[in-house]
Amino acid sequence: MNVSGSHRFAAPRASVFAAICDPATLMAVIPGCEAVQQTGPAAYEGRIALRLPGAVGSYRTSVRLVDVAAPHRAGMEGDVVGAMGSIRGRADFVLRDAGDATELTWRGDAVIQGPLARLDSRFAERLAESLIDQGLRALAARLELATAPLATAPLATGRATQAITEGPE
Repeated sequence: MNVSGSHRFAAPRASVFAAICDPATLMAVIPGCEAVQQTGPAAYEGRIALRLPGAVGSYRTSVRLVDVAAPHRAGMEGDVVGAMGSIRGRADFVLRDAGDATELTWRGDAVIQGPLARLDSRFAERLAESLIDQGLRALAARLELATAPLATAPLATGRATQAITEGPE
């Protein structure tokens, strides 16, 4: 299985890279993620629940960052193992400044084994890209919330203020 894509974030490159490496953020943005814990300086383990026709179940995951050049690029090697089979692969991503935004491009290759391997390869690739896109959109939304300035409500004026402080006429 081969997948690739890109995504634009309205956040600085260092913030995007840090979020990709943060277990709490990963837990919040990975579709179906039930648990993530950091097991080493660049290693993570977790659990993901998939609810797809023919692939329902809980899967143990392990990922480690490799070839890291923060905040510019990194690779991720890992596997997903469950009763329905396993997926073992590698993904590489690059972060580039794009004005006041960050452009992430990624490419991944994986081998599917067990009953999961019966999925049509194009279906599996589209499914993986869809899950990755969902996670990246959730990450973008989380980063936007983290960097958004706090809005202040305008103070009430005139008769509205009078009604609040003095009550109805």
